[in-house]
Amino acid sequence: MDRRKFLVLGGAAIASIGGCQLSNPFDQRDRLKITGLLGAIPSKVINQFESTSQLKTEFKAENLPSKLWQELQSYPNSKDKAPHLTSLGDAWLDLAIAQSLIQPIAPDLLAKIPQWQKLSPIWQKSVTRNNQVWGIPYRWGATAIAYRSDKLKFNITQWSDLWRSELKLKLTLPDDAREVIGLVLKKIGQSYQQENLAENQEIFAKLTQELKSLHSQVLTYTSDNYLQSLLADDALVAVGWTSDMYKAQRQNPNLKVVIPQDGTALWSDMWVMPTGEVPVTAAAWMNFCLTPVIAAQITALTDAVSPSSELEQVPASVKADPIKFFPQEILAKSEILAPLSQPTIQQYKDLWTKMRAS
Repeated sequence: MDRRKFLVLGGAAIASIGGCQLSNPFDQRDRLKITGLLGAIPSKVINQFESTSQLKTEFKAENLPSKLWQELQSYPNSKDKAPHLTSLGDAWLDLAIAQSLIQPIAPDLLAKIPQWQKLSPIWQKSVTRNNQVWGIPYRWGATAIAYRSDKLKFNITQWSDLWRSELKLKLTLPDDAREVIGLVLKKIGQSYQQENLAENQEIFAKLTQELKSLHSQVLTYTSDNYLQSLLADDALVAVGWTSDMYKAQRQNPNLKVVIPQDGTALWSDMWVMPTGEVPVTAAAWMNFCLTPVIAAQITALTDAVSPSSELEQVPASVKADPIKFFPQEILAKSEILAPLSQPTIQQYKDLWTKMRAS
């Protein structure tokens, strides 16, 4: 599924918006309304939340991150009221802020989410803009490489393997400038999200050449159907996201998934509050999802990992999974994608257009 959209907003484009409006905390006539991603929260978690919090919940699930984004965009012009909370992929966070589709979590509400304080600073920073917190991450994954181990006579371990001659016209890449340019930057020893690409002419020339060379390897660019072409033998290697690959690997043991040794991009799904009135009980749900027992269930029973730093309750068999728990040295080389400046965005677009037209 398409987890990434090319980010067209830099940090300067994000306006500062006031705190959220809290409804009467003692008015429980309406249920806490949540829209989530299908399969991202174990079904029993809803019942556990209602049981422990004594709060009634109305949970609606959508099957694609892009569908959740489309719904969020539709709420201002819809007769249907927006939910109190919705799941949102990190790729849409800055667009949602810029379009005033969501509101920041006010300090008094954030204080009711003690698990927030326990999150790693990298996750806290990922949802903070202009000193305001705009969401609570509840799961994460990575950009990865999947390949047919029954068809290839070598193992793929790093980004540079995508340039091997055996993969000519057998490679599927995301239809996404940020991801493709990012992996090439990693291949040449740079950050996945290099600012001002043209500043260093030597690096820029190398990046341009490597992009051209990689393009000659590609069968197709797609962010949605890359696993289908892989399983149908049209492609032998595909770059995509661990949440998709995790499921597919369990259906086909010949599919091998690798987190490149060079490091990769990390993605997250988070709870955000659509613009409007929000009950203080929303904090209870966001905090609940990060508690050790629920974080362990999300990690063990779904296709992603909780950002909680307290994962002791995760079974050892799950912690041994190299897709979910890849080596610390690789994680240290990986990056959460952040907004780029407008000049850099234009450079990405120009490179992408030039490469695709060649």
